Amino acid sequence: MVAEKGSGLKIFLLLLWISCFLAVKPVFAESILAEGDSNYPPYEYLEDGVPKGFNIDVLRAVAKASDLDLSINLRPWGEVMENLEKGANDVVTGMFLTPARTELFGFSIPHNIVSHTIFVREGSDIKRLEDLHGKEILVQRSDIMHEYALEHYPDSIIVPVPDQGLALKILSSGKHDAALLGKMQNLFRAAESGIGNLKTTGADFAFGKYCFAVRKEDEELLGRLNEGLNLIKKSGEYDKIYEKWFGVFERKTLYDRIIHYAVIVLGPLLGFLVAFMLWVWLLRHKVRQKTELLRAELHERQKAEQNLQKVQLYLSSIINSMPSAIIGVDNECRINQWNIETEKVYGLRRDEVLGKLLEQVLPELSGEVKRVHNALKTGRQEVDPLVRRYVDKRVKYESVTIYPLAESGVEGAVIRIDDITDRMNFEQMVMQNEKMLSVGGLAAGMAHEINNPLAIIVGNAQNIARHASHDLKRNELLAQECGTNMDVIHEYMEKRGILYRIDGILEAGGRAAKIVSNMLSFSRKSDKVKGCHSLPELLDTTVDLVSSSYSLKEKYDFKQIEIIREFEKGVPDVWCENNEIQQVFLNLIRNGAEAAQTKQYGDVRPHMILRVKQAGEMVRVEIEDNGPGMEEDVSKRIFEPFYTTKEVGKGTGLGLSVSYFIVAEHHGGTMEVDSMPGEWTRFIIQLPIEETKC
Repeated sequence: MVAEKGSGLKIFLLLLWISCFLAVKPVFAESILAEGDSNYPPYEYLEDGVPKGFNIDVLRAVAKASDLDLSINLRPWGEVMENLEKGANDVVTGMFLTPARTELFGFSIPHNIVSHTIFVREGSDIKRLEDLHGKEILVQRSDIMHEYALEHYPDSIIVPVPDQGLALKILSSGKHDAALLGKMQNLFRAAESGIGNLKTTGADFAFGKYCFAVRKEDEELLGRLNEGLNLIKKSGEYDKIYEKWFGVFERKTLYDRIIHYAVIVLGPLLGFLVAFMLWVWLLRHKVRQKTELLRAELHERQKAEQNLQKVQLYLSSIINSMPSAIIGVDNECRINQWNIETEKVYGLRRDEVLGKLLEQVLPELSGEVKRVHNALKTGRQEVDPLVRRYVDKRVKYESVTIYPLAESGVEGAVIRIDDITDRMNFEQMVMQNEKMLSVGGLAAGMAHEINNPLAIIVGNAQNIARHASHDLKRNELLAQECGTNMDVIHEYMEKRGILYRIDGILEAGGRAAKIVSNMLSFSRKSDKVKGCHSLPELLDTTVDLVSSSYSLKEKYDFKQIEIIREFEKGVPDVWCENNEIQQVFLNLIRNGAEAAQTKQYGDVRPHMILRVKQAGEMVRVEIEDNGPGMEEDVSKRIFEPFYTTKEVGKGTGLGLSVSYFIVAEHHGGTMEVDSMPGEWTRFIIQLPIEETKC
């Protein structure tokens, strides 16, 4: 009976213990992902791929105390910040608390107070913060010191680098004047890297508190982190971690060390003292040897860095000397290269665009992003030999080539952009001249062949009309011989519409004769007398001539079109035949007025801009309207004979081709057209000045 009672008591106590254990300790711990900077010793860094550092040890101790299942990844600082913002991680191992950051993130109680200081080379004249004005200051990009330097030293040259270790190396190599860095971690770096020519100067200054950071809404996790920090501080574990990482830099004063060593020296026996002195001598000898080796290694490293800088400078000079716009992008199309020609073309400095997405900086190149990804995927270059853009109401032609980077370990592409506007205009002008010359010869032959039968048709039609006239007595006599009279004949011809058809033949023959005359103008130079004439005056005269016109057929009133004159003062006269040039202006202005009627302007009034200015040894005339514009396939054929976009019977397609021949063949000038569909059309005429004649 007693044994049974004892067994029941044991079972009861076991169940009670299990219940208490389950009540106190959860079965499963919460899993969290922490991220930190992969190169920020001694706070956090990677050693052989393993996260280490003060922040890592503290967070692990906190996770253990708070029963959190912890995973830690270390990566570049910029990626850590982006991941926290978009929720790709749960906690950041260490971040400075600032008012701006508290708007975005939640911060734990501080687990450290990090002081910053000024690092300079031995012999520097910089002693305090005020001495940094006008100097070249190294900082870590996006670090709190970067923000501090930009705010407090606007007259200094701020040099951002990817990490603080690189800033120490650059400063040690003799470049720039100072670096604003965290004190403890960079004393650690200098000791680990064997950098001996740097020192700190001035008073230390702290920026806020160094805390764990979580997403703004993750208050529960923040509470558990704060609880864990309090627990390890009370248990003394935090102090052990701090001593492990920073105790070596918080040595006692020189007086305390002398007292300590004196006690140690006076205690031992004389033999120990002799052995100690011998050991010191051997140690100094080894230190001198090691120092010499380090100096030699440092010298070689500096030489290698100098050679690397020379190569980088050489490559940069090559890229910047190229006449093409060169843009380098990574595999996400973020800009990492921007040469001087690109700065000139787009008006943006290199430091303004580096690290930004291509489509954000240059929206007009957003179409190239897909081709960049395609080039990276296939490993083959992508070429677009002819890209047409509109810049300040000017047509601009570009050739765009995308080269994928082929070296292993390097991801990205190079975009090369060449401005080929002048070449395209020249090629189009040459093609147009050749086409017009060949068509001109053909037109001349056709005109001569058409002239003879046309003369017979018109002549016979005139004779028929003459033989049916009342004015000739012979017509009346012959009619009487035939038993009738001219009145009867006329009445018959009127009723049958013969006289109307004869007039139609004569009118059509006249139009055909005019077309033949225009065609003949293709094949011969003008025999008219040239002289010195002012193009602004010829334009004004032409406008006065057109301004009174109202076309009932086309239903347009030129007076409703606003004329804007932009005449440069002092434009010299040109050697030309004034009637021919005025005819060219008349054709262009009338065409613009006719085109204006086909567009709905709304609140905008139709207008025409007349520009005249000197361009080297030529006088440049521009006639621009805000009409419906032309598609590219139309503008390429606009000067061809017989090419017209008008309805049948409204145009022969010879007006602009004759104008082109007047300018190019009769006057040795050039004639071009630019247009944006739906917006505007601009005709550009250039005539030689020929100062010897004027």
